[in-house]
Amino acid sequence: MNRRLHWGSNPESLQKSLRSKSVPFVSDLTTVILNPISVKPSKHPTPRPHPLPEDASESKTSQLEPTAEEYTGHLAEEPDTSSFTAFLFSLLSSSESGNNAKLDKQNDNSDQMDGQLSGNVAKESGTKKGSHSRAKQSLRAIYEATRIASAKVEMKSMLKQNMKEPVALGDLPDISEPSLLLSEKTRGTLYDSLPALVQGRKWLLLYSTWRHGISLSTLYRRSMLWPGPCLLAVGDRKGAVFGGLVEAPLRPTNKKYQGSNSTFVFTNTPGYPVIFHPTGANRYFTLCSTAFLAIGGGGHFALYLDSDLLNGSSSVSETYGNPCLAHSEAFEVKEVELWGFVHGSQYEEILDLSRTEAPGICRF
Repeated sequence: MNRRLHWGSNPESLQKSLRSKSVPFVSDLTTVILNPISVKPSKHPTPRPHPLPEDASESKTSQLEPTAEEYTGHLAEEPDTSSFTAFLFSLLSSSESGNNAKLDKQNDNSDQMDGQLSGNVAKESGTKKGSHSRAKQSLRAIYEATRIASAKVEMKSMLKQNMKEPVALGDLPDISEPSLLLSEKTRGTLYDSLPALVQGRKWLLLYSTWRHGISLSTLYRRSMLWPGPCLLAVGDRKGAVFGGLVEAPLRPTNKKYQGSNSTFVFTNTPGYPVIFHPTGANRYFTLCSTAFLAIGGGGHFALYLDSDLLNGSSSVSETYGNPCLAHSEAFEVKEVELWGFVHGSQYEEILDLSRTEAPGICRF
């Protein structure tokens, strides 16, 4: 009765008493409902504690500690979780701490990768330096070798030009009689391609169809007048002049080729003399038979003449790499000439012998 009178007589004190008791209760209730994993006790005195599970407390503590340092920049008190604002703050902090943990892990991985890369780069830079110096030395050696080789090539080309300068028509060696097939221009071009051994010698007509008759056996026989390189010239009915350098004496062996790498074939069908030297594919230079005379081989003859010296053929040969020497592969022979190169000291003697043709020269 006295208590009722006390409350009724002093309503303000009653309200203050209820307010003082209800505020902590509501605060604790809000904390439990909205933030059940809070580890910090309320700053207000509570009539009874609300313990939390140990696992949740430890996990929350580990999440709260780094976030307080990140947001404040220094060691500070952990945020108050006794209010709804504190709950939101802790929620944001936990998410940020997870992201930061991932970023820290990525940064650590990136640091490790950077360290590995820097080590690899250092190794590669050392290797590159060594390889760069070796490359410089190699390039220097290659440059020196190239320079020396180019100098040699230039020297050889100069010597070749000096040796193979076109011979003036007046400087050509003497010829025993005018040729019906070889002009002075053609003779000058052929002279430049003759072996150095026979250059400077006089040209002697060993055989011609218009002087000695149309006979392959006669050509063979007269080639024995002067052994050594001889020039065979052939003219067809269409005006082409072609032939080749052969080795005399020409002996009819039927199956055995003769000659050397100093031989060649030529033609004037392009309008000027063109010479084809051996390609090195084979050694089918000259094949003499009682039935024919052939120059070049390897599939086809570069030049073929029958035993009557009336017909012939020409085609691509592997020996000289030449095209068809005549205007057509099959042709009719107009003239054939065989020229020998005789020393000046023996020229008159061999000339007289060629005109008389002493008996016993031919031994086949």
